Amino acid sequence: MTKAWDNGCSRYMTGNISYLSDYELFDEGYVSFGQGGCKITGKGTIKTGKLEFENVYFVKDLKYNMFSVSQVCDNKNIVMFTDSECIVLGKDFKLLDDANILLRTPRQHNMYSIDLNNIVPHRYLTCLVAKASTDECMLWHRRLGSLAKDECK
Repeated sequence: MTKAWDNGCSRYMTGNISYLSDYELFDEGYVSFGQGGCKITGKGTIKTGKLEFENVYFVKDLKYNMFSVSQVCDNKNIVMFTDSECIVLGKDFKLLDDANILLRTPRQHNMYSIDLNNIVPHRYLTCLVAKASTDECMLWHRRLGSLAKDECK
C-alpha cells in the first residue's frame, strides 16, 4: 500500500487494518474522495520506530495511506518537503536563520492555504478594460489582419 502525504487530508487514514494497534470500532463518519467515498469503520494507532500516529481512521476501500500534515504538526513535529522527499523533523529542531524562509502560511481548519493576495505585489498588477461596439471590434479585427472565424480551417 502506498503512502500519500497530503496537507489537504485532515486526518490520518488507512485501508489496511493490519497496520493499526489499539483498534476500536468507530461508527461516526464518512470520507469523500474521487467520485464517491466510504464509511469510517474504526480507528487505531500506527507505531513506527520514532513516530506514533494516533487516531488513524480505518476506511476499508481506501487504496492509499493518507497522513495528515496538520496532525503531524499537532505533536509539535515539523514537516518539510523537498523536490524528492518529505521529511518529518523532531520537536527540538531549530531553524537557524529566518532569512531562509521564503513563504510562511498560517494553518486554518487543519490545512495550510496560501492567500496570493498577501504575496503578489499589487503595484505590478494591471487590469485593462476596453469598451467597444461590435463594429469597432470588427474594424480592428480587420486592421490587425486576423482571419474571420469562417476562414480558419
